[in-house]
Amino acid sequence: MKTPIRILLVFSLVWTLSRSAIYFLPGDPAEFLVHESLVQVTPDDLRSKMDLDRGMIRRILSLPKNESLIQKQSTTTLVSRAFIKSATLTLLTLLLSLPATLGLLYLHFQSGRRRTLSHAISIVIASTPLFVAGPLLLRCFQFPNPILPALTLSLYLTGFWYRSLSKRLDALLPESSVPGARALGFPEFQVFSRNLLAPALGSFLAYFGTQLGILFNGSLIVETIFQWNGLGSLLAESVLSRDYPVIEVCLLVVTLLTLLSQQMGYWLQSLWEPRLR
Repeated sequence: MKTPIRILLVFSLVWTLSRSAIYFLPGDPAEFLVHESLVQVTPDDLRSKMDLDRGMIRRILSLPKNESLIQKQSTTTLVSRAFIKSATLTLLTLLLSLPATLGLLYLHFQSGRRRTLSHAISIVIASTPLFVAGPLLLRCFQFPNPILPALTLSLYLTGFWYRSLSKRLDALLPESSVPGARALGFPEFQVFSRNLLAPALGSFLAYFGTQLGILFNGSLIVETIFQWNGLGSLLAESVLSRDYPVIEVCLLVVTLLTLLSQQMGYWLQSLWEPRLR
């Protein structure tokens, strides 16, 4: 029961802040937006379109307007389209990151020399900035979208995931049943996956949920480089153009996705390790 209450409280806080932030603008918010926004309307029309004539409390309790001030489209359509783009990029990134991380961890498990190699690879790919890796891949390869943006994000994630899990594997190895499984003649990959990797995954799953929320919300740098119009770029464009209805809906969707992803990570961890329930 605590989890739904926590999600509801955080979401309510973000809702309140996003719906009331416009009132903290200096002077008359409508006058300010007419001069700062790209939309050409009168202050009275803008006040009506953004529910500014209702007052702060009534505006907080009401739903955001379902029309973009700049693009003249439904905010539901814009955000849904961006969400599908972000979800596609997230899925492909996971499909590329998970096998790559598993391969590096298996190298780490096999021998000291291969462990050094896997460490070196992880340091290089984790320390390469996205604004460097993206253009390099774009120049070297001609993969169709969204392969290249997903590959850019997967390289970044693989390095950090490997660093996180390899430390956990090193801590568990002295107390694991790996020597006994090897003595019984089990295949090396089976020993690695069942006797070492499986016990180490529990704590990683909670971290995975947090990373999943970040992926869903979009990486602005990658989306900008590859012109991939996901949630991150939509939110950034809306902030720059003062398109407040789209900003409000984006913030609410991003918050909800982050909370649900984090909770999914905790749920996966408790499912993997029932003793934590």
